[in-house]
Amino acid sequence: MRAMLVQPGRAALCASRQNPPSSPDLSVQTTPKRPDRRSLLAASLALAAFAALSAGCASDPPVAADRPAVMASAADELRVLVFRGGSAARLGHNHVLRAGDLRVSWPAAGPVLRFRLDALAIDPPALRAALGPAFASAVDDSARDGTRANLLRALEAAAHPEVVVTTLQQVGEGPRRAVEAEISLHGVTRRQWFVAEVQDRRARGEVVIRQSDFGIQPFTVLGGLLAVQDALVVQFELVQP
Repeated sequence: MRAMLVQPGRAALCASRQNPPSSPDLSVQTTPKRPDRRSLLAASLALAAFAALSAGCASDPPVAADRPAVMASAADELRVLVFRGGSAARLGHNHVLRAGDLRVSWPAAGPVLRFRLDALAIDPPALRAALGPAFASAVDDSARDGTRANLLRALEAAAHPEVVVTTLQQVGEGPRRAVEAEISLHGVTRRQWFVAEVQDRRARGEVVIRQSDFGIQPFTVLGGLLAVQDALVVQFELVQP
């Protein structure tokens, strides 16, 4: 909320307008003297000053609120790259997750992103193909369903369904900016710095987060022979409307 600056004496003046002092009871009536020209000029100046100060008693115009989060445009995208691990990693797959219900708002500090874990798209074929050889292995519908079930269980999505990324500040000028953001995941909120590329109204970047930093135990099976690595890569592309 914007602070209201009051000039010295203005607050008392505003109060006096609302509760003007009562006129004193004069027990002796006197015949008023005819004012001279200097007195009239002084009175006029005082009245003008009073009017100018009184204008400041009006309330400041309301500050426009930040626009609420809306569904992202077709140009907006957030992806999470998940990498296989363990001694039997070759038997597993790398995975790519896309935020299916991404919502973006644009306050002054920078964008705020929200998405639900249960709305993540798991391994879209076109996206896997675009990411190159590391994601070239085929993933059928049954494997996608298993990945979704394991993911939501590991992230405890029923208790913590939403992820929120809030921009706190941007440092620098030109196309590359250092950005500090607050990430809320799995009931834990942490601050993180990363680099974003900004051109006109477009922004893109990526940040590495560790599941363990948010109290998440990376998924493992067979005593750790096949596992998901702790580090995740989050990539984003946004267009400001």
